[in-house]
This record gives sequence, structure tokens and C-alpha cells, in this order.
Amino acid sequence: MSKKCIICGKEAKFKISSTNDYYCEECAIEYFGDTDCLVKIEEEAQKVKKLIKERLDDIDVEVNISKED
Repeated sequence: MSKKCIICGKEAKFKISSTNDYYCEECAIEYFGDTDCLVKIEEEAQKVKKLIKERLDDIDVEVNISKED
């Protein structure tokens, strides 16, 4: 599910860190002057995917150790 810009409703590409305020590139530049102060949504999604994968790997290791005992 894509996030929508809180100003114009287009698909968002950026957000303010630790908030649910999402912006498309055009509104982000118009409102903030540039996008350097914002988080790219795709980068954040990749971080979440990596964290989930690490946790699942940890769980898998724990399950395998339990099976060996």
C-alpha cells in the first residue's frame, strides 16, 4: 500500500522521521526547499525488511538449537 502526500494526495516518496507526515517530491521541495531533511520511504522500508529478516534468522537459529536438544 503506497503512502499519500498529506498536501496533494499524490504517491509519497518522503516523510518526516518518526512521524506519519508523507510528501511527494514536488510538495517536499516546495514546502521544505529540498529533500535533505526528509527520509526516503524506500530506504526506511529496506531498513524494516532487513530488521525483520534478522529477527526471523535469529528465531530460526533458536528453533534449530531447540530441535537438537
